[in-house]
Amino acid sequence: MNKVFSYGADAFSLKMLALIFMVIDHIHTYLNLGPEWISILPRFVAPLFVFFIVEGFFNTRNINAYFQRILLFAVIMLTGNIAINLIFNNTDILTGKLTFYSIVSGNNIFLTLAVFLYILICIDKIRREKVASKKIFMIIFTAIFMFLSLFCEGGIYLLPLLIIFYVFHGNKKYISVGVIIWSVFIFIKAIFNYFSGATGLDLFSTLCFNSEWAMIFALFPILLYNGKRGRNDAFAKWIFYFVYPIHLWILRSIYLIFIK
Repeated sequence: MNKVFSYGADAFSLKMLALIFMVIDHIHTYLNLGPEWISILPRFVAPLFVFFIVEGFFNTRNINAYFQRILLFAVIMLTGNIAINLIFNNTDILTGKLTFYSIVSGNNIFLTLAVFLYILICIDKIRREKVASKKIFMIIFTAIFMFLSLFCEGGIYLLPLLIIFYVFHGNKKYISVGVIIWSVFIFIKAIFNYFSGATGLDLFSTLCFNSEWAMIFALFPILLYNGKRGRNDAFAKWIFYFVYPIHLWILRSIYLIFIK
């Protein structure tokens, strides 16, 4: 299976495709534009970026610089979110007051990716550590970060994929099996929520609202990935780092001013 798609798409092309669908998803989410099934289409985006975080972990020459760059933009994203929430008085819906959550709320996939990358760095250190006591300490430390990642954007759904991509790195057959199993599990969970009456929606709307099962579609770009970096210049390096926060800050501002 790894050879079937050897002439597929490079990393840059797939990231640009993901970027387009990501913007569409956020426009739909913040401005409520388009039919509800649109939420299904971009569910491959986050898993694909997690996949490339793992690829970057194995292939980046300076992993520390890579981690520091993602962490820096996570801080920048958080700072921008806080500023927007304060400027436009993003109060809690229930209390009508500013709360810690209402102030720090907002998308920040950078933070998720930074934590994920740090987890991989820790796992690598565990594998290299020879002293048993230090290894045990690092295992506990890594487990704590895994737990904390569950509170990051998409963390509870993406962490299992991170493990799958890491453990089966380079083996698309096993990656496919892992992604399918996890996606089917989430799909069954969504179906269960529907029949339990927890969503209060019809089946189709439930699957659109609880659309994380559609992460299975990330297999298409993953299988198409030919292992090549593709375009390698300043534009390719920085476009996601700038487009992601800027378009979200604009959409969130519009939402807080005109819609909320």
